[in-house]
Order: sequence, then structure tokens, then C-alpha cells
Amino acid sequence: MGFKLSIGLGIALVLLAGAFKLYYDKCEAEKEAIATQLQQAMNNQQLLENTIAKQNADLEAQLAREKEAQARIQTLTVSNSEAMEEVNDLRGKFARHDLNMLSMSKPELLQKMVNRGTKRVGEDLGNITDPHQFDEEPTTDTPATE
Repeated sequence: MGFKLSIGLGIALVLLAGAFKLYYDKCEAEKEAIATQLQQAMNNQQLLENTIAKQNADLEAQLAREKEAQARIQTLTVSNSEAMEEVNDLRGKFARHDLNMLSMSKPELLQKMVNRGTKRVGEDLGNITDPHQFDEEPTTDTPATE
């Protein structure tokens, strides 16, 4: 009877050891799964923080570009108003001066003014439309090839 009891207790001990081993392995697997999930969550958080930081930087850059564009628009508006004042001033001058009467009373004076203006415009047009204006001039530093 003592031998049977020893065998029964030995089998119970082996079963208990096997059950403990299964429980231990299951707990270790759960710990590894939780550690993997934790690492994944940390990686996701880091990625999210980097994305948010990049988006904030992009937003600040966009706001800076918008302020710059508004400043440029303001500058153009001021330039436009100055140009409109100049146009209005020129219109007033032309309205005050009757070129028909001047051309009839002093044609030589008007002819000289028109000829000078035409010559100046012709020279400017020639400079603007010169096909050789962007040609590079050869430098003397390069050795001549034989």
C-alpha cells in the first residue's frame, strides 16, 4: 500500500509539475505579448509625436509665408496707389496742355520733342530686342586649342 501511495503521489507530483510548467509558459508568453504591445505603442507614440511636430512646423512655415504674401500685397497696393496718382497727375497735365494749339503755333518745338522721344524709344527697343545681348564673350584665360 505504501508503494502504491508513493506511485500515486509521484504521478500527482509529475502532473502538478507539468501543470506548473504549462502555466509558467503561458504567463511568459503573455508577458512577451504585452511587452511587444508596449513596444508597438511606444513606437506609435513616437511616430505620432514626430508627425505632430512636423505638422506644427509646416503650419508655422505656412503662416510665415502667408504673412509675407500679405506684406507683398500691401507693398503692391501702395505701389498701385502711387502709380494711379502719377497717372492722374499725367492726365491732369495733358488736360491742361492743348497739344493741337501748340503744334499749330510752334511746330518745330513739338517736332523736336517727338523726334527725341522716338529716338529714345527706338534705342530702348533695340537694346531690349538685341539677339546678341545674352551671348557670352570669350575669355582670354582659356588656352587655345591646336
